[in-house]
Amino acid sequence: MFKKKLHSISDNKSTVNGLELAEVSSRLAHTPDELRYTLENLEPDVGIVIITSGLAAKSADVLDEYRAKNRLPMITIIPDPEVHAS
Repeated sequence: MFKKKLHSISDNKSTVNGLELAEVSSRLAHTPDELRYTLENLEPDVGIVIITSGLAAKSADVLDEYRAKNRLPMITIIPDPEVHAS
């Protein structure tokens, strides 16, 4: 059975560190160009990419373009940690 991997991309260092502690491979990207580069250079066995909402908001064009060209990996957006911090 072939198992797809999970990967995360965030513009928040704490999110990257937390997901890496949970054994999710993660990359830090601050700009749309960095996100594009990271998406284009993912390992072929990545099935799901988690992207934080702040990075996704400023990179909407990059995500739309990537999704139009690629069926996989599936991209899901999660809230930035600061949004829900109390």
